[in-house]
Amino acid sequence: MKEYMKPKLWLTGVGAIFTIFMLLTYAEIMNAAETGWGADNYDDRDVFYEKGWAATFLLIAIITIVSGQFVEGRAQAILAITIGGGNILIFILTFLAAGDLDYGYTGDPVNWAPPMIMATGLLVSGYLHLDEE
Repeated sequence: MKEYMKPKLWLTGVGAIFTIFMLLTYAEIMNAAETGWGADNYDDRDVFYEKGWAATFLLIAIITIVSGQFVEGRAQAILAITIGGGNILIFILTFLAAGDLDYGYTGDPVNWAPPMIMATGLLVSGYLHLDEE
């Protein structure tokens, strides 16, 4: 299992996927506000907030790629744990903040499960390689 859970691959792969999705969201190629709030239930303010969210996660995605390409050994493992664990924490806090809102990204596992699996993969890959120099 350790062979398939290398932090370099996970950081680079997850970072690339998140970069693509955040750019698609920011460019409104993917309509995040519509997905989040429904086709008839969002306005320009919702679009702004979704784009702001995408811009914030774009920075995290870039840091993730850089960590995969330019950091090695134990430091890379620690970054994978930190980024993966941090994303899991963000998802949990987002679920709590959404509460009873009918928000598409917390209500539908198709929207939240893939990023949660990727964040968990990052965390596990880092943990498995903590003993490396």
